[in-house]
Amino acid sequence: MFSINENVTGYVDELLNKEEELNVKSHYLENQATVIDCGVNTIGSIGAGMLYASIAMGGLGRVSMVPGIIDGLYLQFSQVWIDRPAIACLGSQKPAWKLKAEGFAGTAFGPARASAQKPKALYQAINYSDDAETAVINIEATALPTEKEIDNIAKQCSTDPECVVALVAPPGSIVGTFMTSTRAVEWVMNRLLQLGYNTSDVTSASGVVPVAPLCPTDQECMGSALDAIAYYGMVSLYAKDANDAFKSATSDASKVYGKSFKALLKDAQGDYSKVDPAMFGPARLMVNGLDGSLKTYGRLDPSMLLTSFGLKV
Repeated sequence: MFSINENVTGYVDELLNKEEELNVKSHYLENQATVIDCGVNTIGSIGAGMLYASIAMGGLGRVSMVPGIIDGLYLQFSQVWIDRPAIACLGSQKPAWKLKAEGFAGTAFGPARASAQKPKALYQAINYSDDAETAVINIEATALPTEKEIDNIAKQCSTDPECVVALVAPPGSIVGTFMTSTRAVEWVMNRLLQLGYNTSDVTSASGVVPVAPLCPTDQECMGSALDAIAYYGMVSLYAKDANDAFKSATSDASKVYGKSFKALLKDAQGDYSKVDPAMFGPARLMVNGLDGSLKTYGRLDPSMLLTSFGLKV
């Protein structure tokens, strides 16, 4: 089986070779691990966001930015197209590894998750593992990791700290908001997994989502970015088995549909696990079966999107 950690080395090299123009900054820790700051003490950029997101999908997804107009307003949309989405999204992109240590907290995702098998049951479900020596990890955090955090990551990945590359961006940064906008396909794949669908039957996928504006706080940015997926995110899939599971994979299947994520997270005291899992779906989904069938689900809500973005009272 191919290695997603090895698959992204070209993207990492491009980030390192273009630090100045992409507004990112790298440094070596004492344990020789590489940390690339993509928005903690740097500004970051759209170009850095594209590379960051491509790395997060294990190099199995392609990312671009496209223009869009809603109610006469020009918005930026991220566009992704992905092959092997079960591995790219569930096996890499999904933010499923919590990092906690004294003075540091973050959420990890990206190729190194496959090396650490975080969580193991998910990798058993998609039948994937990665034993590459290199471990490339994306971290959503407001501070940069130290040797202590990287040593732990290296240990979990069964490699040496000098083989770890950590890319870090806060959720409210340019890179962070762009990264969140690329998660629409991941949301569908995760929801299908929850519904008992064999996610390996999804062979290719694409998604388009408005990129949320920067906000005064990380929490506000994240709320708007999640609303963008739930109320205006669009996904198209090619699937071997286009069965009824897809009916429950869009956000309007949720009992709390119509509420903003800012309100939902406030009710849940910031705990994402307390939000109805059905809400974590795109607004619109089209499924093209390999048997030639074509079905659509969900609905777009431009009013909710623009209100969340602060563009409509």
